[in-house]
Amino acid sequence: MITTPIHYGRQQWLRLGTVVCLTCLLSGCGETQAESKPMGTVTGSVSLKGNPLTDCRVNFISEQVGAGAGGDLQSDGSFTLDGPVPAGNYSVFISLPENFTPAQAQAKSGLSNVPKKYLSQSTTDLKADLKEGENNVSFDLK
Repeated sequence: MITTPIHYGRQQWLRLGTVVCLTCLLSGCGETQAESKPMGTVTGSVSLKGNPLTDCRVNFISEQVGAGAGGDLQSDGSFTLDGPVPAGNYSVFISLPENFTPAQAQAKSGLSNVPKKYLSQSTTDLKADLKEGENNVSFDLK
Protein backbone atom coordinates (compact mmCIF):
# COMPACT_ATOMS: atom_id res chain seq x y z
CA MET A 1 0.00 0.00 0.00
CA ILE A 2 1.32 3.40 -0.94
CA THR A 3 0.65 6.21 1.46
CA THR A 4 0.31 9.79 0.42
CA PRO A 5 2.28 12.45 2.24
CA ILE A 6 -0.92 13.78 3.84
CA HIS A 7 -1.95 10.34 5.12
CA TYR A 8 1.56 9.70 6.41
CA GLY A 9 1.48 13.05 8.23
CA ARG A 10 -1.73 12.09 10.01
CA GLN A 11 -0.15 8.86 11.20
CA GLN A 12 2.84 10.77 12.56
CA TRP A 13 0.57 13.20 14.44
CA LEU A 14 -1.43 10.31 15.84
CA ARG A 15 1.74 8.56 16.99
CA LEU A 16 3.15 11.78 18.44
CA GLY A 17 -0.10 12.46 20.29
CA THR A 18 -0.12 8.93 21.69
CA VAL A 19 3.49 9.25 22.86
CA VAL A 20 2.79 12.61 24.53
CA CYS A 21 -0.29 11.24 26.32
CA LEU A 22 1.54 8.14 27.51
CA THR A 23 4.53 10.16 28.67
CA CYS A 24 2.24 12.46 30.62
CA LEU A 25 0.42 9.55 32.26
CA LEU A 26 3.57 7.61 33.13
CA SER A 27 5.44 10.62 34.47
CA GLY A 28 2.59 11.59 36.77
CA CYS A 29 1.40 14.85 35.26
CA GLY A 30 -0.84 16.56 37.79
CA GLU A 31 -0.08 15.62 41.37
CA THR A 32 -2.85 14.13 43.43
CA GLN A 33 -3.93 16.05 46.48
CA ALA A 34 -2.42 13.50 48.91
CA GLU A 35 1.00 13.66 47.21
CA SER A 36 1.19 17.44 47.58
CA LYS A 37 0.48 17.36 51.34
CA PRO A 38 3.15 17.08 54.00
CA MET A 39 3.62 13.40 54.87
CA GLY A 40 4.62 11.66 58.06
CA THR A 41 5.51 8.22 59.35
CA VAL A 42 4.00 6.83 62.53
CA THR A 43 5.27 4.44 65.18
CA GLY A 44 4.03 3.95 68.69
CA SER A 45 2.49 1.60 71.20
CA VAL A 46 -0.87 0.62 72.62
CA SER A 47 -1.43 -0.71 76.10
CA LEU A 48 -4.52 -1.79 78.01
CA LYS A 49 -4.50 -0.76 81.67
CA GLY A 50 -0.71 -0.50 81.55
CA ASN A 51 -0.06 -3.86 79.80
CA PRO A 52 0.93 -4.16 76.13
CA LEU A 53 -2.03 -4.85 73.84
CA THR A 54 -1.34 -7.63 71.31
CA ASP A 55 -3.15 -9.63 68.61
CA CYS A 56 -4.86 -6.45 67.37
CA ARG A 57 -4.46 -3.75 64.76
CA VAL A 58 -4.42 0.00 65.38
CA ASN A 59 -6.18 2.05 62.68
CA PHE A 60 -5.80 5.77 61.92
CA ILE A 61 -8.60 7.36 59.87
CA SER A 62 -9.01 11.02 58.92
CA GLU A 63 -12.03 12.39 57.12
CA GLN A 64 -10.31 15.80 57.19
CA VAL A 65 -7.43 14.70 54.96
CA GLY A 66 -9.19 11.73 53.34
CA ALA A 67 -6.63 9.16 54.41
CA GLY A 68 -6.15 6.17 56.63
CA ALA A 69 -3.59 3.56 57.58
CA GLY A 70 -3.08 0.81 60.11
CA GLY A 71 -0.47 -1.32 61.75
CA ASP A 72 -0.58 -4.64 63.58
CA LEU A 73 0.42 -4.59 67.25
CA GLN A 74 3.52 -6.59 68.12
CA SER A 75 4.08 -8.70 71.26
CA ASP A 76 5.30 -5.60 73.14
CA GLY A 77 2.31 -3.49 72.02
CA SER A 78 4.35 -1.52 69.49
CA PHE A 79 3.26 -0.75 65.93
CA THR A 80 4.39 0.94 62.73
CA LEU A 81 1.80 2.24 60.28
CA ASP A 82 1.82 0.82 56.77
CA GLY A 83 3.57 3.62 54.91
CA PRO A 84 3.53 7.40 55.26
CA VAL A 85 0.27 9.30 55.80
CA PRO A 86 -0.69 12.93 55.17
CA ALA A 87 -0.28 15.22 58.17
CA GLY A 88 -3.53 16.01 59.99
CA ASN A 89 -5.94 14.95 62.73
CA TYR A 90 -6.87 11.27 62.94
CA SER A 91 -9.36 9.14 64.84
CA VAL A 92 -7.76 5.97 66.18
CA PHE A 93 -9.51 2.66 66.79
CA ILE A 94 -8.63 -0.99 67.36
CA SER A 95 -9.57 -4.01 65.19
CA LEU A 96 -8.48 -7.55 64.41
CA PRO A 97 -4.96 -7.86 62.95
CA GLU A 98 -4.58 -7.63 59.17
CA ASN A 99 -3.88 -11.37 58.87
CA PHE A 100 -5.90 -13.20 61.47
CA THR A 101 -6.85 -16.83 61.83
CA PRO A 102 -10.46 -18.01 61.98
CA ALA A 103 -9.84 -18.97 65.62
CA GLN A 104 -8.67 -15.41 66.41
CA ALA A 105 -11.73 -13.96 64.69
CA GLN A 106 -14.06 -16.26 66.57
CA ALA A 107 -12.40 -15.65 69.94
CA LYS A 108 -11.74 -12.01 69.06
CA SER A 109 -8.39 -12.79 70.71
CA GLY A 110 -6.80 -9.48 71.77
CA LEU A 111 -10.08 -7.62 71.25
CA SER A 112 -11.91 -9.49 74.00
CA ASN A 113 -10.63 -7.16 76.75
CA VAL A 114 -10.70 -3.92 74.73
CA PRO A 115 -13.54 -1.60 75.78
CA LYS A 116 -16.16 -1.40 73.01
CA LYS A 117 -15.78 2.34 72.49
CA TYR A 118 -12.29 1.76 71.03
CA LEU A 119 -13.50 -0.77 68.44
CA SER A 120 -15.14 1.68 66.03
CA GLN A 121 -14.21 4.91 64.30
CA SER A 122 -17.60 6.35 65.25
CA THR A 123 -17.25 5.72 69.01
CA THR A 124 -13.55 6.04 69.77
CA ASP A 125 -12.21 9.02 71.67
CA LEU A 126 -8.60 8.27 70.72
CA LYS A 127 -7.12 11.05 68.56
CA ALA A 128 -3.74 11.71 66.98
CA ASP A 129 -2.46 14.94 65.44
CA LEU A 130 0.16 13.75 62.97
CA LYS A 131 2.84 16.13 61.75
CA GLU A 132 5.22 16.05 58.80
CA GLY A 133 8.18 13.75 59.44
CA GLU A 134 8.44 11.14 62.18
CA ASN A 135 5.61 10.73 64.71
CA ASN A 136 5.59 8.56 67.84
CA VAL A 137 2.26 8.13 69.60
CA SER A 138 1.22 5.97 72.53
CA PHE A 139 -2.20 5.07 73.85
CA ASP A 140 -3.16 3.47 77.17
CA LEU A 141 -6.72 2.16 76.94
CA LYS A 142 -8.71 2.29 80.18
